[in-house]
Amino acid sequence: MRVLSGIFTTLFRPAKGVDSLGDALKWLWIPLVIILATSVVGKAIVATPMQSAATQAATDATLKTQLEQMPEADRAQFEKDMGEGGALETVSTIANTAAIVFGVVGSLFALLYIATFFFVAAKTWALPVKYTSLLSIAGLALLPHTIRNVIQTVYMASTGVWLQHAGLGALVAPKTLMTPPSVFYAILSQIDLWVIWGVVILFGALMSKVVGIEKKRAVAAVLAFVVITGVAQAVPTIVTGVFMGGSSGGTVTETPASETP
Repeated sequence: MRVLSGIFTTLFRPAKGVDSLGDALKWLWIPLVIILATSVVGKAIVATPMQSAATQAATDATLKTQLEQMPEADRAQFEKDMGEGGALETVSTIANTAAIVFGVVGSLFALLYIATFFFVAAKTWALPVKYTSLLSIAGLALLPHTIRNVIQTVYMASTGVWLQHAGLGALVAPKTLMTPPSVFYAILSQIDLWVIWGVVILFGALMSKVVGIEKKRAVAAVLAFVVITGVAQAVPTIVTGVFMGGSSGGTVTETPASETP
């Protein structure tokens, strides 16, 4: 009961909550990463079929335009090959499996990345801190992400609406799945209430007695973490936008995509 109380306190008063957890910080990261991974997998199971359906609809719309420009013989052969290939089912199965695997691996990587980053910061600027304690602090900072995943999973499962766009990226989202994402979309997609909440937990935890980093240094460490992480997460979207922009030369039929409310 004391551990649950400490976790709840950490969500709103990070420094006090972390200090109240005491020896539980040695093992708390284990259930936290399991809960996070479960929420990610659950979201993937619900969202991936919706994503596949939306992608297929956009692809079909584009192919329809291209087929209309093909000679009759070529069009008939193409449609026959597509019908016999069974590629769609294979791609869907691979996508579902990949989403689950990468969800579990990604959860563990996020925990290790955050813990290692601030373990180095604590070792440089503060008292010696056990790595397991930083793992637990990282797990606590990721709790808002877990809450977000659960809320979004329930919403998608109950409404059948795919929440395609993350964070503030929904404000500048591409109109279609075939439209290249902009740099602003890549950046704004990293920002939402849950991410900010997690950063606040990290900042407060760094100034706890367990870690003991001074406020100015905690600010510097968190800012460095946010910039490095934000750039690393935005780059793949930016690169995708560049390649899509360079490769798109034909007419694209617009298929509206759902936005995160």
